[in-house]
Amino acid sequence: MRHPSLRYRFDGCLIYIHHAIYHYENYFYDFLDYVNIYISFLTELNDMATNAFVALDFETANYKRTSICSVGMVKVVDNQLTETFYTLVNPKDYFSPQNIRIHGIHQNDVQDAPDFAYVYPYMMQFIDDLPVVAHNAAFDMSVLHASIQAANMQTPPMTYFCSYQLSKRTVASKRHGLKHMMSHFKLDFHGHHDALNDAKACAMITYRLLKHYPSLENVLQIYGKQLTDKDSL
Repeated sequence: MRHPSLRYRFDGCLIYIHHAIYHYENYFYDFLDYVNIYISFLTELNDMATNAFVALDFETANYKRTSICSVGMVKVVDNQLTETFYTLVNPKDYFSPQNIRIHGIHQNDVQDAPDFAYVYPYMMQFIDDLPVVAHNAAFDMSVLHASIQAANMQTPPMTYFCSYQLSKRTVASKRHGLKHMMSHFKLDFHGHHDALNDAKACAMITYRLLKHYPSLENVLQIYGKQLTDKDSL
């Protein structure tokens, strides 16, 4: 026959274990709640990242891809324009009359402006790891790549796509230039060939084009390109 004190201690141990399990079970469920909240937070961040992009536009001083004289960028996060970036750039090269007629920037305007090598790190800080879109990306991305190469810097891992090409695949129209797409979507557009205005227009067009696709990620999977691919050209 078990000694009463032993039985008491044994039952007490069971009671203690029962309470411990009860409390730890509560802690476990609290922990699961925190995990679920954290997962939801990460999901929101991921959704934000996949719904974010940077629209970019360059103006050049002449026909050379290395003659950037201004750059404009806008950042769109969760369907909202959140930040802008604009600067004149000194291309350290001549300005052709034809290009001056297009964007109105003269040699004297960029006399005290920074060169591309100085501006580039700030551009990349603004872009971070977001995908980049440009209206006629074939031009803007070739300008960016050529300027990076001319400055003896490494091509960054950058995904980009073209709102002009996306317009051609999405909108039934004979013309898909920036002004025509802004008109198609009934949007006011002033200051064409100002780099920041063009970047804003590109962003507004892209936002509306993306409504025709499941997600930005889907567009990138189909039409996205890598800037580093130009290294082999």
